[in-house]
Amino acid sequence: MKAMIVVNPSSGSEQAEEFVTQLETRLREQFKEIVTKETQEAGDAEKFSSQAALEGYDAIFLMGGDGTINEGINGIAKQDYHPLIGVIPLGTINNFARVLGISMNAKVAIKQLDFKNTKKVDIGKVNDLFFVSTVSVGSIPETVQHVDDEAKSKLGPLAYVMEGVKALNDDETSVFRMKLDGDDFEGNYSMLVIGLSKSVSGIGTVFSSAEIDDGYLYMLCLKKSTAAEKMKLIPELLRESDDYSEKLVLKKFKLADLKSKEGKEFTTTVDGNKGPKFPIHLEVYKQLLTVYVPKLN
Repeated sequence: MKAMIVVNPSSGSEQAEEFVTQLETRLREQFKEIVTKETQEAGDAEKFSSQAALEGYDAIFLMGGDGTINEGINGIAKQDYHPLIGVIPLGTINNFARVLGISMNAKVAIKQLDFKNTKKVDIGKVNDLFFVSTVSVGSIPETVQHVDDEAKSKLGPLAYVMEGVKALNDDETSVFRMKLDGDDFEGNYSMLVIGLSKSVSGIGTVFSSAEIDDGYLYMLCLKKSTAAEKMKLIPELLRESDDYSEKLVLKKFKLADLKSKEGKEFTTTVDGNKGPKFPIHLEVYKQLLTVYVPKLN
């Protein structure tokens, strides 16, 4: 059996090299051949993962933040053959790893690897880009795109919060036209957040009824609201309930087409990075990929 490690050495901490060594040692218990690839620029993780899938590797282990995981998943999902996937979080939020119950401590995540314990998971697709966590539209999620690596390294998740606060007073709305599983809808919203599971940006209660393997996408639509009203909505996102106030609209679907009635070319945020512009087509691929998950006692 052979495995490839795809690592972003600049993710998380300066201990990336040490974690790679630890992972290589752990993988020797299961794999005869281990190849390690370090990313140097955007697109490398997708390229390496695609190569591994095409060459028939048994497993690919992705080490990095949500951006690295997204690239790796895109490299794998676009191929006919899908190796098993391991995730070792080194980033700031690590939403996909959280959903899978993987420790945020890379050393612990490596120790907890269970080569006999796997889970089939859903993957979403927006236009030509696959995603594992979220697609969002609006001024608040767009701030995520502006958080630089230095801020993430120094402040961690707080860096995203600080950027997001700056956009709270932005109450600009747009009329969105939506076709969800064949049904047409129209609504005036300031933000859309589409997710595959309960967790959004590390908050595990946003879509309380969602599961990563249920074959559905979930969307929260935010109506026109002031900064104070947005702050009051936060407790609703921190409770185990989908009973939202009238400012939030929840929709559940498998296929969707979204566009702006005014023809605005909104730029989406996909798994924390800049994504395609409007209009967009969304769909879910039920249990497309198989990932290693820890067997916790």
